[in-house]
This record gives sequence, C-alpha cells and structure tokens, in this order.
Amino acid sequence: MKKLLGLLALTASVSNLALAESGEQDTLKNIYFSTEFRHTATDKSREKSNELGLAGFRKANTVAVKWRNIVGGDLNLSDEGNLGLRFNFQNDQEAEKKYNAVEHKNEKSNQTQTWENDIALYKDITIGALDTKWDLGWLYKSTHGAGNYKAQGHLGTSNEIYTGPTFTFKVFNQSIQTKAQLVYFDQSGNKSADNAWEGKDFARGKVSGWGFNLDLANDGTIFENRAGNLGYYVGLKHHFRDAKGKLTTGKEAGSSVYLDYVAGATYNTPSFAGLYGLINTENEWEKHTAVHGYKNTFGVWTGFGYKKDIDLPVGTLNVNPVLKYKIVDKQTEVKYNNVGESTKKTKEVNELRVGLNVALDLK
Repeated sequence: MKKLLGLLALTASVSNLALAESGEQDTLKNIYFSTEFRHTATDKSREKSNELGLAGFRKANTVAVKWRNIVGGDLNLSDEGNLGLRFNFQNDQEAEKKYNAVEHKNEKSNQTQTWENDIALYKDITIGALDTKWDLGWLYKSTHGAGNYKAQGHLGTSNEIYTGPTFTFKVFNQSIQTKAQLVYFDQSGNKSADNAWEGKDFARGKVSGWGFNLDLANDGTIFENRAGNLGYYVGLKHHFRDAKGKLTTGKEAGSSVYLDYVAGATYNTPSFAGLYGLINTENEWEKHTAVHGYKNTFGVWTGFGYKKDIDLPVGTLNVNPVLKYKIVDKQTEVKYNNVGESTKKTKEVNELRVGLNVALDLK
C-alpha cells in the first residue's frame, strides 16, 4: 500500500517537474487508480429454480469472477489554448464459472480480457450560471480470449469518435446536465457501440455508421445532517445509431435508438474516524427501438468503506477502500421471436465487491 501511494506521488512530482523544466506550462490536475474484485453468484441448485432466489456464495452457485482495474486523470494544456485532456483506461479480466457436480469443483467455462479506453480533449466555457464543456473524444472497446481460452483470439472491437457540448447548471443544490454529441462508430465481433445489433450479426462481421447521443442527467442532495446524507440521481440516455448493412438473416439493418434510463438513491451514514456505511437502490431500464423487448434491472447494495485524506507536498491524496454486497439484483428480460411470441425471463444474482480507490489532486 505504501509503495502504491509513493508511486502515485512520485509520478505526479516527476511529471510536473519535467514539464516545468522544458518550459511547458501544461499541468497534471489529478490522477486516480482503482482496483476491484467481483464475485457473482445465482441459485443454480434446483433444476426448475429459473435462477431465482438468494444464491449464497457456494461453489455450485458461482456465475463469474471479475478483476477490474482503472487508471485515469486530467491534464490542463495551457499552451494549447487552456484545453483539457481527460483519459480513462479500464481493464476487465473475467472468468465465467461452471460447477462440475461429479468432481465437486468450479471449472472455467470461458475467460476474457476487455479494454475500455476513453480519451477526450475538452474546453470549459462558463456563461453566467451555465457551465459548458465541449468534448472531442474517442471511446475504444476490445475483447480477447484469455487464459486457457486465448485460442478464441479477438472477439470484438468498437470505436466511437464523438464531439459536442455538455451543459450543466445548478439550482437549489440540484445539478442538471444535458449532453449532445455527434458520433461516428464502427463495430465488429461481439461489440455493438450501442447499436441494436452486434458486429457479428452483420453478414460481413463488422459495420460502421453514424449517430448522435442525447443524455439528460439530474442529481442532488435530499438531506445532509448528523444522521448522514441521502442523495439521488437520474440518467436518461438516448443513443441514435444508423449503420447500413445486411444482417446474417438476409434483412437490411435499419436505424435504432438505444434507451437507457437509470434512477437511484444512495444513503451514507455519518463518518466515524473515516469509517462509513452505505445503502444504494437503483433501477435501470434498457431498450433498442429496432428490436422488440426490453431489459429491466433492480438492485440494492449495502456496504461500508473508509476514507482518508493525506496532505502531500504535491497535493491531496484520497484513499478509499470499499466492501459492497448486492443483496438484490433482479434482472428481467422480455424478448420476441420471429412470429411475435414473447418470452419473459427473470434472473436473480448476488454480488460481492472488494475494492480500493486512490486519487491524487495536485496543487
């Protein structure tokens, strides 16, 4: 732990010193790192359970384990017109599990490694009470087989080039945000770039097109006092995608809008010597307008964490280990077949997450 904190501080110091000595005025504003282990389980012990009910983290109920690592930060490019450079690199290593009832052990049924990188130049403009951020960015996603499944090779890649403004203003301690972006995208394999179809659903195994994003968000504090604090958030995403091409079914793909509506609330207990508890509840509804059906996920998280701010010569270091347990995660999916018949399946999972977040805000 001490080595990690020292490495972050040393990296920031050397970066700023090198920039200063070279005569450049570009500065690193902040840098962050997080690592998290996830264990997901569902009830698979009964033949007709439909994977419903509390699972318990027994071997027979394990669905998957995932290790997620994220590194990101923000640069101020003073010599380039005070532009900002935002970056976020995310790596997921996931192993799906299947229980061998004969040998009484879990076996990996699939293993993948996924990169999701988001890099953007931006410009902040303030007009009265309205904060505007103009972005020009690139979102990259790629998945490969890993471990014993490296032979699967490349499984899919997507690229999204986006540009447009984000408007933010606050009223009565509530934040309201609107994001509008033009998007060029391409996709292959198992990636969709928010299109209704994955790349492998097209006859060529890949496709490209254009679209736009219109995202609305609202969050705020309901109360904050000696009893803790309660906040809420709402997100409404509308991602239009148009990629012309023939599907493997022989039909031509049309345009579609991906809808992703999220609403949730989080309660944090009062902090005692840096320790705190939390409860979060959230509902997410997803749909592609070009495809009949939808998916709805309702979840409840509990957990606790520890926060500590450490003053360093270069800035303030925040350390935040967190343990969370998802006691409710009910996933309902409705699909329609070619003759219009619908099927509805509900699945319940539990998830345990153990993670560490470290952030350094530079002076």
